[in-house]
Amino acid sequence: MKLSTKPRYAVRILAQIAADTETGRPAGGKAVAGKQGISEAYMEQILIPLRSAGFITTRRGRNGGYFLNRPADKITILEIIELFEGRLELADGSDCDACQQLTVCPTSDIWKGLSDSLRKECAAITLDQVVKNLKKNCARLPDFVI
Repeated sequence: MKLSTKPRYAVRILAQIAADTETGRPAGGKAVAGKQGISEAYMEQILIPLRSAGFITTRRGRNGGYFLNRPADKITILEIIELFEGRLELADGSDCDACQQLTVCPTSDIWKGLSDSLRKECAAITLDQVVKNLKKNCARLPDFVI
């Protein structure tokens, strides 16, 4: 299983917005895209579902930009992944139909347990932790401004 770029970039975008808005000023779209090395057009494709799902709000105008709608420590990586990818599961059980001779799939409990563990780990990681990593890593880069 490999995540698409949308949830991975969404985490980076949200972390940058969180870091940039700590001063109370909105995060500018161009600045966020530039700092994260994401094109503005692709970032906008990611921001639309984030806005629709209530992760961010937008302030229009000359001093406009983006804000998180909830505190970063209340947003989990699982929520972001599932917004773009659907329920995080390693197997959906439909492959068990191939085992028509068996009444119980011998692997379904394994896949369910692994999926539950992965979901639990992703739910335990908050955006706030990502922001802290962003700041720690950017502190090592003298030309990078958060």
